[in-house]
Amino acid sequence: MTLRPLLLVGGLALGYLAGASPASATSVAPRPLQALVAEAEEIVVAKVLEVEMVDGAGRPVTDVKALTGPGLNNQIHLVLQVNEVLRPEKGGLRGTLRVPLWTMWHDSLAAARDRETGREWIFLL
Repeated sequence: MTLRPLLLVGGLALGYLAGASPASATSVAPRPLQALVAEAEEIVVAKVLEVEMVDGAGRPVTDVKALTGPGLNNQIHLVLQVNEVLRPEKGGLRGTLRVPLWTMWHDSLAAARDRETGREWIFLL
């Protein structure tokens, strides 16, 4: 299942923003965490099982040096194992999800894999 996240927050988003240098940062207007949580339809605790990349046509990209960012068509997807559903409290997303990341972050497939594989985050979807 592939989801288009309304929001992606928690340590993952904060880690990207904290790790970006001023020269490579893409500006995003700050929003209060309470507003992000209020807008989320689904909130899950999930472990990143795998990090994948696709090109603009949706074809897999295997070159670990491949990049994302402004002007590029590549997109990183996180393959998640949902460990806990926080919203909705009953039902909601279960199993494995594929969540695309924002394409404006400057990143590489290798760096994303090294940084995210095996980590657990809270995702606001």
